[in-house]
Amino acid sequence: MTSPIEMIAPVRKLVDKIGSEYEYEIVPIKPEPATTPGNCYFNVQDKVAKDGGKLVYGWAIWLSDIICEGEHHAVWEDEDGNLVDITPPSIPIAKILFVPDDRFMYEGKHIGSIRNSIVDNPLAEHIILFAGMKDFLLKFATRVGNEEHHFSTFTGNIYNHYDTLFNNALLFFRAGAKLGSACYCGSLKPYSQCHGKNLLASMQKVKDTVIKMDDLAKEEKAKEQNEADES
Repeated sequence: MTSPIEMIAPVRKLVDKIGSEYEYEIVPIKPEPATTPGNCYFNVQDKVAKDGGKLVYGWAIWLSDIICEGEHHAVWEDEDGNLVDITPPSIPIAKILFVPDDRFMYEGKHIGSIRNSIVDNPLAEHIILFAGMKDFLLKFATRVGNEEHHFSTFTGNIYNHYDTLFNNALLFFRAGAKLGSACYCGSLKPYSQCHGKNLLASMQKVKDTVIKMDDLAKEEKAKEQNEADES
């Protein structure tokens, strides 16, 4: 992936989907000493504490040969109103296309990306679904480091399952496959009738189960805390 610096049609479609009231900007990347990749929120918080200015939330826009993606991000605004991305990028680029958006603030839980397919192959939509499912599951994890998350055993196993499905679908797509191609698992069934069958319905069942398990875990934790307070 790279960050586009031109407002081409797929990028405009994604920016419209994001729906921020603010205009996009091309923001220079100037990593600060001691900042770390994937840690933008804390990098900018430390910068503000040291040098003043302001933390600005929004979306870093990324473009690949399959999707256009808005990744939730934070940049630094200096006292003159200039935006600077002080977090080291994962790829060698000097600028990002950034859409400021103050509707979503980081409060310790993962904020999922916004994605659009840019190809005429419905398999790309399945890749987006799997990526979105991973985003959903990350909301139930605790962040313990730079892009590191701690799951319960139950949710972690589900996350690993969907991460595998995501990677398999991506490899399948890059091999030129479509929904009607023989499934990558070797079953000889079309993908749409095998690993690609009824994805939305099956994902919703999994989401409902994860939410239920999370509620039960919270109830058990609250019960244990009450018992501890009473003893």
